[in-house]
Amino acid sequence: MNRLAALPGYTPAVPFMVTALLLLPVAGAGAVFAAAPLAAGNVRAWPVLATNHLVTVGWATLVAMGALHQLTPAMLGVPARPGRPALVQFGVTLVGLGLLTAGFVARWRGVLVAGGLVTWAGVVLFAWLLARLAPRRRRWPLPVAGVAASVGALVLTATWGALMVVNWRWPFWLHLLTVAGIGTHVVLGLVGWLVQLVVSVSYYLLPRFVGVRPLAQGRLPAVLGLLNAGIAVLVVAALWRWGAAARLGVALLAATGGVYAVDLWTWLQATRGAKPDLTIQHWWVILAQTVLLAIGGLAWALGWMPVASSRLAATAGVLLLLGWVTMAIMGQLYKVTPFLMWFYRYARGLSALEVPRLPAPYYPREGRLPFYCSAAGGVALAAGVLLRVPQAALAGAVLFCVGAGAFSLLMAVSWMRAALRMGS
Repeated sequence: MNRLAALPGYTPAVPFMVTALLLLPVAGAGAVFAAAPLAAGNVRAWPVLATNHLVTVGWATLVAMGALHQLTPAMLGVPARPGRPALVQFGVTLVGLGLLTAGFVARWRGVLVAGGLVTWAGVVLFAWLLARLAPRRRRWPLPVAGVAASVGALVLTATWGALMVVNWRWPFWLHLLTVAGIGTHVVLGLVGWLVQLVVSVSYYLLPRFVGVRPLAQGRLPAVLGLLNAGIAVLVVAALWRWGAAARLGVALLAATGGVYAVDLWTWLQATRGAKPDLTIQHWWVILAQTVLLAIGGLAWALGWMPVASSRLAATAGVLLLLGWVTMAIMGQLYKVTPFLMWFYRYARGLSALEVPRLPAPYYPREGRLPFYCSAAGGVALAAGVLLRVPQAALAGAVLFCVGAGAFSLLMAVSWMRAALRMGS
């Protein structure tokens, strides 16, 4: 233990990553239990609610928090590493997640209230820890504005969620538990927080990873503008149950996906003929799913989709969470955690800009199983929900669960090997 604690890259941000990897197979198992209710259209079933929060908070948000504790200082040019306050924030958030999960599994509303409030406290503390870096900044690249907007959406999501569970226990506004309240919570959390964060960070990291000059962030203003306009319109549509506004909001998000897909295509073309790279393969899947979601969203906005709005929303949510967002996190973890966070940035003292130029084996053969299972599983589960085929949804959930377990095992083994090499 003393030898591990002395390693230069093991900061208080690491427990976020480790815990998220431990929870990913649990979330995959939860998807197996949630598959049948999702295919039946019962998105409020207890297994669905529990699994949703395991994926969004236990997997995606914990990884994002740990990454931002490391990445934000580098983006701002602040020579700082996360300290003990980050570890405290991790503990508060983890306790909140545990209470939320227990509340959903055991159907205890009092525990849900406690979980919602503790999680909210962890999110607010996280936002404050990042915000206090801003006055010391040496630069403010445009992707940081997107990250700041996504963190703001996270605070709104946690606040809205805390109000929802309190209202569930002691009713004071019935609309919070209807489509109006749930829709607002989903839009802020899934699109405002997770999608906006992945998009913003990708404009900072992906051009460097593929070895091309950043695109002068020329399309990022349009992407962020369309994305946040779509979020605002969808929140208004949800709160006021305004169908025309919902179609406009989805159309704006579809346009966002179209513009973003153009930049993804430009970056990924630079990898043609290069050595196989597992991260880049994840981004090809993300590109395909971006185009698919954009086309589907535009078709629904124009009235060309003969599918109930609620079922289409559930399908998009599954594909975004278990496909698009999870693919982005898995792909970046292959590069960021073992290479940027530990080996090079701290152990060798290199800058973040120098790291992507270093040679590194980013295509372990073992990575094929989690890649194909996760990618296929998320799509199959979403297809089962869309087509109301429980067998397809269950098969997709099982595939995703296998991929999640294999990915966590692969990353755990690689980290332990790295730790032993660095500590020897």
